[in-house]
Amino acid sequence: MNRECIEACQKCATECEQCLDAMIDIDSNNDCPRCCRECIDVCLLCAQAMARDSRFADAICRLCADVCQWCAEQCGAHQHDHCQRCAESCRKCVESCRAMAA
Repeated sequence: MNRECIEACQKCATECEQCLDAMIDIDSNNDCPRCCRECIDVCLLCAQAMARDSRFADAICRLCADVCQWCAEQCGAHQHDHCQRCAESCRKCVESCRAMAA
């Protein structure tokens, strides 16, 4: 289960990176792509914390789930393919991180 969550965080960070890059010259009416920047950082931190079995992994997973939920809502509001992929990856990360933090 830990491996699954690490992979979900890594995939989410990658999808957010691609969304962030694609949104550089596109006007946004919400927090996309700002949320992607936050999500990338917390997803990578979360994957690292789980990989080293950090005593704070549960707390970081909870934070990661919250940030990914916000990002999923923001990116999911856009019709761009990259935003939809990002939002889907964020939703999967939320599910996995919440299960780890339970």
